[in-house]
Amino acid sequence: MTESSDAGASRASKILASDVDINDHIDLSGKPCRVLDLYTKRGLCHFRTMNILTGFIVHSIVPPSTEFVVPDVTRDLYQLTGISYKDNSVTLLHHSGAYTRNDIFLPRNQNLRTMMVDGFNDGKRVLVGTVTSLGQGAIYAVEVYQAGSATRFKLNEDVLNQSKTNDSDVVAKNVGVKECPNCLGLGTVPGM
Repeated sequence: MTESSDAGASRASKILASDVDINDHIDLSGKPCRVLDLYTKRGLCHFRTMNILTGFIVHSIVPPSTEFVVPDVTRDLYQLTGISYKDNSVTLLHHSGAYTRNDIFLPRNQNLRTMMVDGFNDGKRVLVGTVTSLGQGAIYAVEVYQAGSATRFKLNEDVLNQSKTNDSDVVAKNVGVKECPNCLGLGTVPGM
């Protein structure tokens, strides 16, 4: 295991490759992945997974006796308070106001990045959803608030780990991705 995977692995359990199910989270070489597809062929377990931090597909073929770490995956809501264009890092204030975070970078997804930067530069309130696992974090959803309305976009349906959607609650421009109305849980954020 890599050094970055040890930090989150201390609270994680272990599971055999033969016991893994679809939608489980596993650690593949220090990358927190969600199992999209699996099958057994010629005595080996074949996994097609998605890295929950980057969205990239990761394939793995292992014997059934292989032991995987099941990482602790957490999602949280933050307000964008600063952007460092020097190293593309962002400063985030937790929705409770209790602490800030500056170890997360602008997302690779161009739509998310543009919404964050444009909203921040225009002086609007920008809320971001983050996913953290194995000591690493990434932004998976962005909401930009202006006078009484919100623009919402999310990176990937699989990242949110939710199966139900309700198109009537979508408050934003539809950017070609089906929207999940509760992806950030904004109904409970104070000051909205």
